[in-house]
Amino acid sequence: MRNVFSAIKNMFFAPPPPKRSPEELRAAFARRYAHFRSLLTANNNALQAMAELEKVYYSGESYRMAVVRSKINTILVNVYKMIRGLREMAGGRYTELEEIFDKISCELSGIIERKPEFRDGPFILPLGEVTRRDREQVGEKMANLGELSAIPSLLVPPGFVVTATATRRFLTGTHIDEINRRLQTLDPDDMDGLYRACSEIKKMIIDSPLPAELEEMLVAGYRSLEEKNGPGCLVALRSSGLGEDSAGVSFAGLYRTILDVDRERLTTAYKEVVAGKYGARAIAYRRKRGYRHEDIEMCVGCLAMVDAVVSGVTYSRVPGGEEAEVMSINAVKGVGRGVVDGIAATDFFLLARNPPYSVVRQELGHGAFKNEHNLAEPILNTEQLRLLAEKAIVIETYFGEPQDIEWSFAVDGTLNILQSRPMMRPDPAAKKETIPAPAAHAEGELPFLTGGVCAAAGIASGQVFHVNSDEEMRTFPNGAMLVLEHPLPEWAPLVSRAAAVIAETGSEAGHLATISREFGIPALFGVSGVRQRLVQGDIITINSQAKSLYHGVREDLLSQRGVKRDIMAGSPVQRILTEALQLITPLNLNDPTSLQFKSSWCETLHDITRFCHEKSVAEMFTLGRGSHFDPGGAKRLVGDVPLEWWVIDLADGFKPGVANEAGTIRIDEIVSEPMLAIWQGISAYPWQGPPPISAKGFGSIIFQSAMRPDIDPSVATPLTTKNYFLISANFCNLSVRLGYHYAMIEAYLSDLLTESYVTFRFKGGAADTRRKAVRAKLLAEILQHYGFRVELRSDALLARVKKQSAEYLRERLRILGYLTLHARQLDMVMTQPQAVERYRQKFRQEIDAMLAIDAPVQEYSSGG
Repeated sequence: MRNVFSAIKNMFFAPPPPKRSPEELRAAFARRYAHFRSLLTANNNALQAMAELEKVYYSGESYRMAVVRSKINTILVNVYKMIRGLREMAGGRYTELEEIFDKISCELSGIIERKPEFRDGPFILPLGEVTRRDREQVGEKMANLGELSAIPSLLVPPGFVVTATATRRFLTGTHIDEINRRLQTLDPDDMDGLYRACSEIKKMIIDSPLPAELEEMLVAGYRSLEEKNGPGCLVALRSSGLGEDSAGVSFAGLYRTILDVDRERLTTAYKEVVAGKYGARAIAYRRKRGYRHEDIEMCVGCLAMVDAVVSGVTYSRVPGGEEAEVMSINAVKGVGRGVVDGIAATDFFLLARNPPYSVVRQELGHGAFKNEHNLAEPILNTEQLRLLAEKAIVIETYFGEPQDIEWSFAVDGTLNILQSRPMMRPDPAAKKETIPAPAAHAEGELPFLTGGVCAAAGIASGQVFHVNSDEEMRTFPNGAMLVLEHPLPEWAPLVSRAAAVIAETGSEAGHLATISREFGIPALFGVSGVRQRLVQGDIITINSQAKSLYHGVREDLLSQRGVKRDIMAGSPVQRILTEALQLITPLNLNDPTSLQFKSSWCETLHDITRFCHEKSVAEMFTLGRGSHFDPGGAKRLVGDVPLEWWVIDLADGFKPGVANEAGTIRIDEIVSEPMLAIWQGISAYPWQGPPPISAKGFGSIIFQSAMRPDIDPSVATPLTTKNYFLISANFCNLSVRLGYHYAMIEAYLSDLLTESYVTFRFKGGAADTRRKAVRAKLLAEILQHYGFRVELRSDALLARVKKQSAEYLRERLRILGYLTLHARQLDMVMTQPQAVERYRQKFRQEIDAMLAIDAPVQEYSSGG
């Protein structure tokens, strides 16, 4: 019985801890403070990396897997530092945080390192047996062509496909490891290094022998074509990478196609096409579109050559003209490379999409046929145009969407379909750009050059930069106007960096036109003499849809630009980041007073940072709880001061001579520079009390309170929680809970600009979400006006200033002190625009007046 009583006594009436000397306690405080500062630094680093990762994700701009990996590693390292720091401060408690962290980090590792799963199959597949179900083996391009070969009314050249399984058999793990090693060490902005590494990789692949079994099957496939087309027939080897020719991702012109290949050159040509996956422009494109190297496997189509008389490209619906019932055809003599490479002047035809497919418009290129009277005639006759239109509608109907179709007419007059892929069309969700009417131009502001072909619609401005060599390509500046003679695919790596693309030759059917539309970059091709008219370095504005170039920056035109499409949408890297963010940024632990604010409820890395930060502050507040002597305990700020403020001196924040045992302190006994600056803002103008609110506003308070079961009128609530300054001579961390909202100010003032910063966080309120968001937006606008960098999400605000002089930061702290106090319960009246404007003017006027004088620190009268 005595043992039971003893246990109960020890449980409820534990013996007091042993006394520690002041020196021991100060040493303990110094250790705890060091861990606390380290934890706060890690907290800022982790939250900053999270914000940067979200910014990358939502920007709509390109980002690489290396960036994702780097940001996540930064977050993991700093969150782990926070856990270790908190455990050191808490005497080893919170071991479960490490288990939760390990679980999350393992899941993240699995997401980031996950490799695509490819199924194995035969090395060779006859094209006539290929369907869309085989696209993981043969690629989208050959899968589409295989489908078309089964349609009786269409003619596709005979051939076979060397599959992804064959490629994996050829490029072993040793090859892939070496390729990855070379690519991972590259600076993404080092174009010289990229081209050099790609050249070395391609040589390594071409010099590697094919497995004997694969080479035998390749030769056997060629012999089967000889049986159909005669001995020694020539073939075309065409890339068909996984993902190539998918909707929205074309890889247009970035991989290899090798024509007129005979038996002797077959093996080498195959290896060259496989090596084309590692071409510099292909790698640059994949990086911009969110594809990792391991997401792509290269398959190769081997097709009998067509003895082409006329070739070209048909768009079954005009790009950007979804409402117009027309299709376009670009044609050249011979093979179609002149069309897709943008070198040849093409015959252009606009046809109605309905029978009898009448010609709406035609423009003849320089290569047009001449009749006996030496007059130009189109290279396609009426019957050929009708046939092309019929087949385009058949193919579009089969695939269920507009198609980009490559074709050739052979010597015998037959029409051969060589490729069909979904057309690159504008994002329907994006705002359409409009063309200003000529009457809208003021005198002297008409375009200085018009004409050409709109290859990709858009409006942009920038400086002129001519590119005609590798050296000029390497020095091309971001945001410049890319001016070319021919829109060759080799310039593709520059498209995403350019404001617009302008070329003397080319058409909407070229590969570079397709890529420009993909990236949402305006492109104007076929502008004769444009290189002579555009001077290097001049600033111009382009409206490619209006086929017009203007001098200078035309803001009236730029204001009509549409929203750029998200170039990463649906990419493997975006899918990885989407999944990873679910384990990183959601915040479930919002309320430190909730019964669920426990480590066991942490589900994300953001939860862990929030928990560690809150508990570390609590550990600093309760430093003296374990000893009868409490020199590091909080001191209440006394005098005529508003609310309840407590101060903890972390190091040198009090004047010398302040008694350790004293439970109170006056403002004139504090020497912490950032705290004094904040207090000047708090005490500059008396708070006039809560604004008068409507019954609806009061009802919102009642509703918000009723929805929080942790608020019990019989106990102390967070609405009366103490507000704490944690200070040293140059540091201050202020945690404020005023009513229903939470604010935090942290600052460090140093002679070194790189160490100096001010951070402000603000969230919450008693009103509904809309009014809380309006208040946060008002604060954001004011802070931006005074030089803060602000991030705003609903009612959560984060504002920062760093790397500025101490005097500049002191002024910003005065602003924050003022706003922290005067934003109290302001959300309750954020219902009318006039109320918002009234407070905007009031805050700006009082802040400007406050900053205009070097106000001395003064005690504060609350005014009620």
